[in-house]
Amino acid sequence: MTVVTENLIEPQPGDRQPAPGNLSLVQAFVNSRWDLEHDLRDQFRDSEALAGWLVERDLLPAGTAVSDADLRRARDARDGLQALMFANNGADLDPAVVEGLDRALSGPGPSVRLGADSPPDFVPWSPDLNGVLGLIGTIAAIAQLDCSWIRLKACRGEDCGWAFYDHSRNQAGSWCSMSVCGSRSKAKDYRRRQRSQTEARRPD
Repeated sequence: MTVVTENLIEPQPGDRQPAPGNLSLVQAFVNSRWDLEHDLRDQFRDSEALAGWLVERDLLPAGTAVSDADLRRARDARDGLQALMFANNGADLDPAVVEGLDRALSGPGPSVRLGADSPPDFVPWSPDLNGVLGLIGTIAAIAQLDCSWIRLKACRGEDCGWAFYDHSRNQAGSWCSMSVCGSRSKAKDYRRRQRSQTEARRPD
């Protein structure tokens, strides 16, 4: 199941290391939408853009048709995976979003290839979005089983949600980058405390 190539791993905020191995594909899938500066950049903006993203990563053959229904499923899968990553970072989990993820992953999944002296390999059962989503779901499931999933978090910075892999020993990372979202959060907390102190000093 070698699906990630080095040249397709996106740079990470704060020079973080990406998620290891194929889990970086799930990370990139979620990070296909970015709105930190309120200039929404969605690499799944339409079905053609989604197809291009998948072809670029050798997940679909060039020329494969991607429908509007496929686009909705891909976005539902992305939303659900991101919700699980927010939960890894202490947020409440929205069951409805996770149900949407489960529906998106309900198509035919990958098949398994076993070898005597090699690890099992998972390959898409069909060269379409069913196969792609099945493969992404399988990678996430394996990560949950080997306990690497809990380290893949969605940044809790306001308007961020960037998926980052927490490589810290105690798994205490909260922000995609301390210099960006961490600093913004601290500044916001500081302004809130200043307002509270100002209001407390006002005469009745």
